[in-house]
Amino acid sequence: MKRKIFLSVLLVFAMAVSASAFSGREVWTLQFDSPITSGISVSGNMLFCGTETGKCFAINRNTGRPVWEYKADNTIYGVPAVVGGNVIFAQGSGELTCLKIADGSHVWSSGGIGGTNTEGRAVNDGLSDGAAVGGGLVYVSKDDRKVHAFNENDGRTAWTYTTSDQGVRCAPTYADGMLFVGEYDGIFSILDAKTGKRLNGGGAGGAINTPTAANGNVYFSAWDGSVNAVKIKGVEPLWSVNVRDTITTQPEVSGGRIFVGTGRGAIVALDEKTGRTLWRFNTNIGSISAKPVAADGVVFAGAEMGGMLVLDAKTGKHVGTLTDNGITCGLFADGVLYFGSGALYAYE
Repeated sequence: MKRKIFLSVLLVFAMAVSASAFSGREVWTLQFDSPITSGISVSGNMLFCGTETGKCFAINRNTGRPVWEYKADNTIYGVPAVVGGNVIFAQGSGELTCLKIADGSHVWSSGGIGGTNTEGRAVNDGLSDGAAVGGGLVYVSKDDRKVHAFNENDGRTAWTYTTSDQGVRCAPTYADGMLFVGEYDGIFSILDAKTGKRLNGGGAGGAINTPTAANGNVYFSAWDGSVNAVKIKGVEPLWSVNVRDTITTQPEVSGGRIFVGTGRGAIVALDEKTGRTLWRFNTNIGSISAKPVAADGVVFAGAEMGGMLVLDAKTGKHVGTLTDNGITCGLFADGVLYFGSGALYAYE
């Protein structure tokens, strides 16, 4: 698909978001030979992302040129996790791989979580999303209906937790010594991150997306349209609301607001303290596939079939459009927005 940049975007940004440092200027573009299927993470001067064909890339943030690439065996999912001097990513086969950030050399792989078959070969269990890190462990949810924890230094299994029959199809979230897990059948579980023991939980009326931990709370959204807030200390439920549309993204928390994307292509802003709807914008670009990214007074909304829109964070007013190409991931760091699908873009 030919990329289309709207020439008026710089003027629109300058007029509509005068307080924002984001101008909408393209810095660089990097084209890939297959779509980006992971999220984007950053460490120092490098970005990390993975593709459908199993390539993990380290990219120079200033130039957009690859520093190194590592060829794995399967599609890479989730946001690559940066731990010290390493980056860890998950593959669709269920395998975790740890590489050195400096040169992309292999440190460890998790191997076959399902054990070995009669021929002594490793058996892997697939996954649909990436890993979380914290407390010296790496956590991932697999298609074997279990959450697995591995030692971040050598990839050895620390513990496993068995979920419901429907399992988990999104990444868990780590915060304050706890692991937050949203299951496909609507069960929300809070686990002790060291042991995997279930401490508490709740639920929703549909599959739960990856939770977000911020400001002492954890927020989780679900396909039934609900958004829930829970205070982490004491596990105290704060509020629960419903936006009356399937929520397809992890919540984004920024500036006292929570932003979610829906299956009908809407971006909804909620008050972080009360859950009250502040505004709703219908993008008309199809289901929102990438988690909204909020920074510098604007919200970036990407759809796999429709492009990247920019909205005013306070009002929901459409500020500009960066591209009409499909978007599956986004990250804002140090005044620059990185996003993409078939290509990776940098705008400031």
